[in-house]
Amino acid sequence: MASNFDPKRVLRQISNDLLKDLFESHHHELELPWDQLDETEVDPIFHAWQDLPEADCRAIEIVLHEINDMAQGDEGTRAICEEAIRQDRQDLVDELDGYESRHDKAVWTYIKATDVWSLAVRFARADSLSRGRYWIKRCGLPAIEPNVRRENTMKLEEALSAFFLATQARGRHCHIEHYVRASGLDYFFAYLDDYADIYVTLDEVGAFDRRPERRAFELVMVYDRTHGTLDMYVRGGKKVYIPLQEIFCRVILGEEIGPENRDSHPYELNGLLSRDFRFPTEPGDGIDAVRVRKMRVSVKGAPRRRITLEADPEAGVDDIYDMLDTYLNQERLPASILNLTQVGLKFSFDPSHDDLPKSLSFELSWPNSSNLKSKPERVRELAEKYLKQWGLDRAASLQNA
Repeated sequence: MASNFDPKRVLRQISNDLLKDLFESHHHELELPWDQLDETEVDPIFHAWQDLPEADCRAIEIVLHEINDMAQGDEGTRAICEEAIRQDRQDLVDELDGYESRHDKAVWTYIKATDVWSLAVRFARADSLSRGRYWIKRCGLPAIEPNVRRENTMKLEEALSAFFLATQARGRHCHIEHYVRASGLDYFFAYLDDYADIYVTLDEVGAFDRRPERRAFELVMVYDRTHGTLDMYVRGGKKVYIPLQEIFCRVILGEEIGPENRDSHPYELNGLLSRDFRFPTEPGDGIDAVRVRKMRVSVKGAPRRRITLEADPEAGVDDIYDMLDTYLNQERLPASILNLTQVGLKFSFDPSHDDLPKSLSFELSWPNSSNLKSKPERVRELAEKYLKQWGLDRAASLQNA
């Protein structure tokens, strides 16, 4: 979600009337001839902003950073609309239609609908958290209503704090925020204090200052009460996410889950080794084509020796299978002794569907990780729907077993 921040460029992206309202919402009435300024004439606005007291200037900068992040791509605007609809704020959705700029949509929401804004920012951040990293999915959990009463989430705060203190000597304080997204998924955002560090800053007169700070680190847990799955974004590998799964289920679900059954892995990818694998879709979903763009295979009995193939993006949809036939010795490495441990998929969408991007690319890794949770909600839901239908995501069948 984070993007490069050029303050003057951001100011140019926002209509002058909304910039005026933005400053006034922070109780700053800049003495500027707003009616006489061209929409891209931002130097007077920039200098008036910079002339504010340092704390006020910094507060506006933080807001503009957040607005700019929400205006990158469609996911920020989509998160705003999704949350407005969930809150039954059709008036807000209708008002946003009057603004063509994503920056203007973001500013207007920030000023006029702070409750929608604050949640949309959190969800958009969660959608972008795992770029370059993976969410861990656990399935086969009880599909029940979670206990999210405040006294219970406080118990989870205490448990997470105790875990990180005992294992990593950090996390003395923990704060959890719980929200239900429009899709019905329960999101738990946990913030814990990190190791203390010294940060070099500039003080009010421009001199260097060394300041000790203890910043927060974040983990996110997403529970699906319909299918009994838990997705978790946390760093540290198995020694971290497995105990946290058990803690979450004990506190929030009131269930002891114990070690994960090795046969309960959510992703089953080996079927994709056959070029006969089909990706049936419904016409109304606007999916033009689905292709396998990447494969990572290992040989049964030698799981640490792996081969990765990546298809030519300009070639046909079967290029990855042509590579399998060409580069792997079928006599020594028949498909029967291979395991597909990671796959990259690409959905191409019908351009007539204005609510969909041009394409969606993501990766699944056996047994339980993917970066799909980092994708915008609308296309992520489509992908998750078809992964279940095609048998690549077994979470629903395992929950019903």
